This record gives sequence, structure tokens and C-alpha cells, in this order.
Amino acid sequence: MSTAKRWNLAQRISALLVAAASVVAACSTTQGPLGIDQHRWWSGLGPVLPHDDFPADCSLCHEGQGWHTLRADFEFDHAEKTGVPLEGAHAQAACLLCHNDRGPVDVFARQGCAGCHEDVHQGGLGQRCATCHVQETWRPFGQVELHRRTRFPLEGIHASTACWRCHPGAEVGRFTPTDRECVTCHREDLAVALNPGHVGLGWVDHCDRCHQPTTWSNAEF
Repeated sequence: MSTAKRWNLAQRISALLVAAASVVAACSTTQGPLGIDQHRWWSGLGPVLPHDDFPADCSLCHEGQGWHTLRADFEFDHAEKTGVPLEGAHAQAACLLCHNDRGPVDVFARQGCAGCHEDVHQGGLGQRCATCHVQETWRPFGQVELHRRTRFPLEGIHASTACWRCHPGAEVGRFTPTDRECVTCHREDLAVALNPGHVGLGWVDHCDRCHQPTTWSNAEF
């Protein structure tokens, strides 16, 4: 074999190794969700992508008698090889969550968060997930500050009230809009306001004329 042919073959093998590594991604010894190795096959996530174009020497990546064990010295820099750094919880995700038989991962990546994560808000909060979530966790943050941009800034006791108390469905991520009238949420409080009798006196709206958003026990005139 000529030097040029050997060089071309070496380049092809190198390219195939990079392709092989991109499928298993950051599948080293890091543990994924539930303590399962990131590179292990998960039932329900589909079969591993075909290896038809990978080098025939399986020992380049695998060791032992099973397919679940990678070489101890196997390394893969996801950011360097793919241009996509794995940050936060993504660095701990099992490779098959993104690289499976659903199709090329870049097809879903172009859709942003919605490409991989179900929108439990059903479009009600828009597509900018980073407004409320970070990559380290899906737990929302900064809701009180974000609420200040609405027609009803959260002050006093409202700032520590559970969202679902005013927005039915919030406990599962679906925020039903509500109006700003106090009686919408405090109808029962109005019914027992008998000293003096608010309903009899016609005091059934604009509660903020006497009450502050701290407690219903006292009124300020």
C-alpha cells in the first residue's frame, strides 16, 4: 500500500473514531439518573444507534464480554468534538436520552428545550424556558421578581402564597389566568367579615382601601 493510501486510510479511521465517540458522547464513568452508568442501554429509550460505519475493532471503545462496559481509559470531550458543551444536569444525563433511535440529535436540538423536554405549561408560558429554569435543575426560580412585571406585583403575604391558590392548575405547571379583584380569592373571608358586616354595608370590592396585603385581621383607615 502506498504512503498516500495509508495516510487516507488513517484519516478515515480517525474520522470513524470521532463519529463513534460522538454517539456514546460523555459516556465515561459518570453516573446518570438513578445511579445508572451513562453509557448503559436503558429499556424504553430505543436501541443503540447502528454501528455500521464504526471501526470493526470493538475494543477501541468496549472491553469485556458485554456491551455495557467501556474501556477504563475511554475519554470523550463533548464540547471539543461536537461544539456543544454539556452543562449542569445535561452533563449527568445518560447518552441515550439524546442519542437514540428517534433520529439525529441535532433535529431536536434545533427546537431548543422543547426538543427533549415536554412542555407541561402547554405553551402558556412561551418558549423561553431559561426565564424560569436553569440547566442545573428544572426547579423554577425568581417567581416573585417575575411577577412584578405583571399587573399584580406580589407583596406582603402574597409573596409567600402558593401559586395554585390563585392560579388553579399551577401545581402541574398550568397557570389559569385570574383577575386582580381581591374577592376572587377572598370570597370566604368576605363572607365572615361581620365586625362590621361588610356585605350589608356594601363593602364588597376594593379591599385595599382599608386592608394591606399582610393580614386580614386588621384594617387601616
